[in-house]
Amino acid sequence: MGKSFQYAQTLRELARTIVGDGDPAPLDAFWDEHKMAEQDNESSTQDAQPLEGYQKTRGLSTTSLQTPSTNSALPPHHPALAMSQLLRAFGPLIFPLVRAALLQKRILMLGEAPVETTCNYVYAVSIFSSISRSVAANVPGSDRSNLYLRPLFNVGVSDIPTLEHLEGSWIACTTDDVLASKPHLFDMLVILPSSSMLQKHTNKTYPKIIHSSPELSKQFPKQGLRATQRDARRATALKTSLQSLPSGAAYDTTDRYQSTDDNASTTTTSSVNTVFDHKEAVEPTPWSVIAYTSLIWWVSAGDRRSGLMEAEELANEQDEALLRDSLAEEGTTKEVAIVAYFHRLSSLVFEVLGGAIRRHENRYRDEHDEEQEGVRDEQALLLTKDNSDDNVVEVTAEDIGAMGLDIWSEADRKFVEEMVRLWWNREATVRGGSIECCGVRIM
Repeated sequence: MGKSFQYAQTLRELARTIVGDGDPAPLDAFWDEHKMAEQDNESSTQDAQPLEGYQKTRGLSTTSLQTPSTNSALPPHHPALAMSQLLRAFGPLIFPLVRAALLQKRILMLGEAPVETTCNYVYAVSIFSSISRSVAANVPGSDRSNLYLRPLFNVGVSDIPTLEHLEGSWIACTTDDVLASKPHLFDMLVILPSSSMLQKHTNKTYPKIIHSSPELSKQFPKQGLRATQRDARRATALKTSLQSLPSGAAYDTTDRYQSTDDNASTTTTSSVNTVFDHKEAVEPTPWSVIAYTSLIWWVSAGDRRSGLMEAEELANEQDEALLRDSLAEEGTTKEVAIVAYFHRLSSLVFEVLGGAIRRHENRYRDEHDEEQEGVRDEQALLLTKDNSDDNVVEVTAEDIGAMGLDIWSEADRKFVEEMVRLWWNREATVRGGSIECCGVRIM
């Protein structure tokens, strides 16, 4: 099928025609005009790289991913047109979802038919989390197969045997609740709010992101994965910045994708009862930070500039600079800016962690040279997993902040540990935020 969105609008019009008069001749004519020639079919079959373990006729989609470019208009039904809608639907939760994709998780989205918008979400998350070859070149052992999250698009009950044997990471959507009750199939489950709940509740409703666990076969937890405080601030800033940019659509998409109502997405629905307000989608501020901030405000007579506030302001300045870089090019559309923004975020993670790895190796090399009187042990510098303390990489709070992560979030610290373990095959000690009083660290 390839880029099926190129034919969607014509097929929609043909469907209306056939429903009216019942004559299938227009479909026959459309097929004769657009069907793949036999020689093209043979060559594409030879060139294609099928998914491991999947030999059925109706293969899971191998559609090539194409990032929207600045100077080209997007045709009707192009999946990138739903990127703004994805950001509205997920809000700050889009950031932990993309981080899960960087960790090469198997992600399953549960929703209702029709599945067009949900499939567009699959495409968008795969694009957001893709890694450029220039960034991957600095990571040992990376290859082309793990530079992006493989999009499977819509799957069903008949695909369960395939998913059980499918290797590598992927993202897919389904309308079958049965798949959600089989936690061995996926690493992350994303439950999209139902259309009835979107219409019933006036408060903002968010998807529910759940880590896979054996308990999912019996019931879903009440609380899903939360975004960080920094994610919430960044999501607000991103939404504001995108409002001034035009869409890259070649036609008016106001009715389909640009609704200003956060709960207007009736095509991304789920039969599972999940409702979130904003508080439940974002981690609460740690009590220690609240107490410290209140104390500083009291002793400084309301002057909010303290070490803690300066760290938050620095994080906001970094996020604003990231937005400016993504929106700087003239003629940039919403879709291009969104993709550029998430690619820059991912690049920051790899660049900062790569720097932490090199910093650790240089320090180890210097210490080893002193101990061995200039005799260097090259084997100690290999990027292999070692349980010795000398091989544990230290990631500082400054590193966490530079990656666009929240220094106070336990989830972000675990994310860094998993990234170092997955991509560099190393263990890491992650130092989060700290609070000092009179020069003494109290947290």
